Amino acid sequence: MKTIAFFGHRTILNKNDIKERLTELLKKLLTQGFRDILIGSHGEFDEIALEVSLNCKKKIDKNLKVSVVLTSLSCLNKDKSGFSKIDFYKNSECETVFYDIEEIYFKNYITFSNKKMIDNSELIICCVDMRRRYSGAKTAINYAVKKNKKIINLFNDEDKEFCSN
Repeated sequence: MKTIAFFGHRTILNKNDIKERLTELLKKLLTQGFRDILIGSHGEFDEIALEVSLNCKKKIDKNLKVSVVLTSLSCLNKDKSGFSKIDFYKNSECETVFYDIEEIYFKNYITFSNKKMIDNSELIICCVDMRRRYSGAKTAINYAVKKNKKIINLFNDEDKEFCSN
């Protein structure tokens, strides 16, 4: 089963455009044998990727395996805005994944989990402005490049004003 991992910025203001691009891309990839999806749990791009993936599972391929990667139990409680994510991850249409991060320094949980997602995937789909000086998503994509992974970046120049860390 071919696996896709998703990475993107925490804030996406042009959500509908990204959602449309991702929906069309995922429909094509399903015809190429991709059936396993790994999605993070820390940003709006992750939420978009989960929504699109679950829609494709419901409407196109019920055998699509969608997994949300959690980096700590605090992911289940709230994000930085205080928004409760418990219901978001209790969705029976997706699974949750915890990588063995027990011995990793807590500030490196996300980076470690991102690397594991990349290592376990054949394709990386992202929405990342690679011109930024620093971004966790950019760090993940740079790692994917070093690992010679195929990468599809949905970000384009018009998106620059819409995305932030």
